[in-house]
Amino acid sequence: MTKDPGYDRRKYPRVSTESVLSVARVASSDLLGWSLDLSQGGIRFQWVGLEVEVGELLRVTLDLGGRQASAVGKVVRVVSLDALAREVALAFVEVEAGTLEVLQDHLHEAGESCAA
Repeated sequence: MTKDPGYDRRKYPRVSTESVLSVARVASSDLLGWSLDLSQGGIRFQWVGLEVEVGELLRVTLDLGGRQASAVGKVVRVVSLDALAREVALAFVEVEAGTLEVLQDHLHEAGESCAA
């Protein structure tokens, strides 16, 4: 059985986003990363300098149009890009109401600009 190439199994639609973000293990200090795409359910980003494993919890903090968003997510995928860089996908497990509002506003605005 072949999959429809247009089929997307994600629960939430993603929009491309490029910005610096802060990433840390939940009880550790922050490191900087670069966001690649974002949805209400998670984020994909690149990160240099720290090994992470699937299942770990990370806290991400990023600026979305001048508003700060912070959430805790579970690592669902790690791809090594080279000896130091990793592409990491997180599924959000803890999102405060204020952050959810910031995410929804940003995704709505980004979706409108993508459609234009």
